[in-house]
Amino acid sequence: MATPPRVLFVSKPIAEPFHDGTKCFVRDVAQNLEQVHPVVMGVRGSAPLAGVEVAPVYSDSGSYTPALEENVRAAAHLALSANAALWHFVFAPNPRSSQVGRVLRALRRTRVVQTIASPPRDFTHVGRLLFGDVVVAQSRATAKSIAEHAPGREVEVIPPPVGQIASRPINVRRALRERLALPDDAVVLVYPGDIELSAGAEIVAALIDPLAREIPGLVVVFAYRAKTARAHDVARELERRLPEKHARFTHTLPDVLALIEDASAVLFPVDDLWGKVDIPIVLLESMRLGVPVLALDQGPLSELEGAVRVPAEAEAWVRATLELLRDPGRAAQVREAGVRAVARRHDAREVARRYEALYLELLKPRR
Repeated sequence: MATPPRVLFVSKPIAEPFHDGTKCFVRDVAQNLEQVHPVVMGVRGSAPLAGVEVAPVYSDSGSYTPALEENVRAAAHLALSANAALWHFVFAPNPRSSQVGRVLRALRRTRVVQTIASPPRDFTHVGRLLFGDVVVAQSRATAKSIAEHAPGREVEVIPPPVGQIASRPINVRRALRERLALPDDAVVLVYPGDIELSAGAEIVAALIDPLAREIPGLVVVFAYRAKTARAHDVARELERRLPEKHARFTHTLPDVLALIEDASAVLFPVDDLWGKVDIPIVLLESMRLGVPVLALDQGPLSELEGAVRVPAEAEAWVRATLELLRDPGRAAQVREAGVRAVARRHDAREVARRYEALYLELLKPRR
């Protein structure tokens, strides 16, 4: 039997904690490949990844944005040590990384798949950021923007993956509710978005008063991730403005799904997905757990099948949320639709199969 071709994923360190969309993407695709030998860039001494070879490239799992020193380690590995027939780059394109990738690809004469992990804010010069033999966008919206600004560049569309999600232990969920001082009878809504870059947090904050008038036991939890130094200041200002009875703030939870699993719904009116996967993994994970998701009907989020897609107007968000909270039949319908949509469109096994087909096509002998 022929030895399977080696495919190296070029990305952030693939090591715990897996609270980053790009890291989850690489883990879930790599672990579900069947006809190639996957290799990921990991951390020296980190835990093994089932079914996947881990190359000890990085010194630590780092922050959401790897330091320059870690990027140099990755480039040196590609230039000197990488032993793979194909490289799969998974990162948010930027001029420096794309230029390095282009040079190293030419130096090593390696075939390349390039997945746009998160879309750039400005597509004006996006053509300069694309160097893969195959470029993959994770939404039709991103592919359309690339086509408009880089005519002639063919782009595949493969939605982001999500693996199987285990229910969180009841004691872990209870401990988190106690930590956040959530009453046993609270009707919990979760906003798992950024707090300082998009308008999402402000939109959710504006919903609290009208929703609480109708649902007195309502508590909205802002489970945010600090993307800039401003995040905590913005959170404190929001917390000062909002009624303590109906709002909680927490950041960088070790397991946000332990909070979401007991929630009545996830609210995601985010109008700026910079730094996020086109369809954030936390939304797919929530839907896979059977938690209803309400998302802004705009950009890539408008492609989130199985969610309640809501226009930007505040009144529309109040109506959609109240309908979900008041009508058990409607809530059950949304839960079931979300579970089905994720299984059909985002299951990691199906997404991995589509990537594997790209790899094998690129690796066919060339004339």
